[in-house]
Amino acid sequence: MSALVSMSSNTTEATCDKKLEEGVGRTVAATDSPLAAISEEDGDEGAKLAGDVAVEYTEEEEKAVRRKVFIRIVPLLAAVYFSQFLDKGSVNYSAVMGLPLASKGVEWNLSVMAFYIGFVIFEIPQALLAQRLPMAKWLGFNICIWSGALWLHSATSLFAPFFVFRIVLGAAESVVSPVLIANVAAWFKKDEQATVVGLFYAMNGVATVVGGALSYGLNEYEGSVARWRLIYFVLGAMATVVGVAVLIFLPDSVSSAKFLTPRERQIALERVRSNQSGTISRRWKKVQALEACRDPKVWLLCALMFVISVPNAAITSFTSILIKSFGYSSSEALLYNMPSGAVQLVTTLTIAVWADKRRVRMLPFIGAVIPSIIGFALLLAYSKSGSTKEHKTVLLVGVFLSQTFVSSLSLLFSWSASNIAGSSKRSVVNGALLVSFAGGNICGSQAFQQSTAPLYLPGKITLFVLLVLLVPLALVLRWYTLRLNRKKAEQVRALVEANGWTDEDLQREKDAMAFKDATDSENVFYVYVC
Repeated sequence: MSALVSMSSNTTEATCDKKLEEGVGRTVAATDSPLAAISEEDGDEGAKLAGDVAVEYTEEEEKAVRRKVFIRIVPLLAAVYFSQFLDKGSVNYSAVMGLPLASKGVEWNLSVMAFYIGFVIFEIPQALLAQRLPMAKWLGFNICIWSGALWLHSATSLFAPFFVFRIVLGAAESVVSPVLIANVAAWFKKDEQATVVGLFYAMNGVATVVGGALSYGLNEYEGSVARWRLIYFVLGAMATVVGVAVLIFLPDSVSSAKFLTPRERQIALERVRSNQSGTISRRWKKVQALEACRDPKVWLLCALMFVISVPNAAITSFTSILIKSFGYSSSEALLYNMPSGAVQLVTTLTIAVWADKRRVRMLPFIGAVIPSIIGFALLLAYSKSGSTKEHKTVLLVGVFLSQTFVSSLSLLFSWSASNIAGSSKRSVVNGALLVSFAGGNICGSQAFQQSTAPLYLPGKITLFVLLVLLVPLALVLRWYTLRLNRKKAEQVRALVEANGWTDEDLQREKDAMAFKDATDSENVFYVYVC
């Protein structure tokens, strides 16, 4: 007979020597219970089902629920991420498949940028709506919208309508990351989150491989329909399938998940009790939104996201054009996108496992950036040989190495899921994070100007400098969150001494705080993953 497990976490996690949270929000007085200032109606959706007191469950029950959650949630959200990345990068393929607009310089760069204009304008509204509306239904609706936008892409190569369709695509796709982060925080424990987000983000690499193979095959098509139109037909149909699957099979929250029994839903909630971040609250809390705006670590996170997003746009949208500039044919340029995807896939899974196994985020983030710095150094060192078609292999290796930093984006999303609590605060942070993402991508879409072809030196130099800048920024964020954890540890020790709490008392207080929809700053027991 298996041992009973407390749903709140191990008692070893109850000790005061853990590095606990922040010094930015409300400081809990030494004689207060952290629950004192939190009313019943402030709790999140899981509060009623989970309650304040942890219940017991068997190890077999926990494994069964975890398996059901992974089988249902992970493939669906991975499919969404696969579709999102493949669809927003469709211009990368159509550009070398004969799309007439791709040869029009400024108009083409603006068309690439249009996606991120729609993304940045609608990101905060999308994040807020995702909190207030049934989350899965809203996601599925947006996927169906962007599938329609893809089909419309195939209708014309004129600048004005193409520009508008790209904006619609960006607006609809901007909902993905807020929903992804919210689901990761609600369904998975902190030591699972980086791996889960890594699995989602690994779909970028899979999408690059599939997109390269698909576009290569379609580029060999001989018929009356233009090749560049075919890629949008196929991608639009694939997105529709994903959207319908999300509408039918993805639950809106843990407490409403019909694929679990009532007992299993309770176990699913108890699995994440020790996260201290709850699930989701439909109630908007202005004080949480203001806290998000004042939080230094949020600004540091957004700075990292902006800086990394500039090279992300350039790599996502211009890889095929860059490879073609080395002297390869259009078909070869499409085919050589596939190894780039394999590099992203391997890097993403590697750093995700590292991040969860060691309970760190910023060190593997830096580990993924360093090979890209080397890759861009190669592209710069051998740029002039590209114009004479020499050293094509070295330049191709530089392109492949330059892909690894893209995996670091997954750690920024998992950092947000692991380190931001409070539904309203999380919505604001997700919105700000993705506005930073879109802003950086808007800048990155202008990195490779046709006037600088075929060397593209200004763009390569800019991206190299930005990648180097990521390293000290990541170290500063790690130092700051470690400092906050030390402050939280001191607060908890003061509470224990003032109230005479035993380990069991301390664990009980932690359990009661878990689903109160407190922010990471308000909750003295919240532990940051650095």
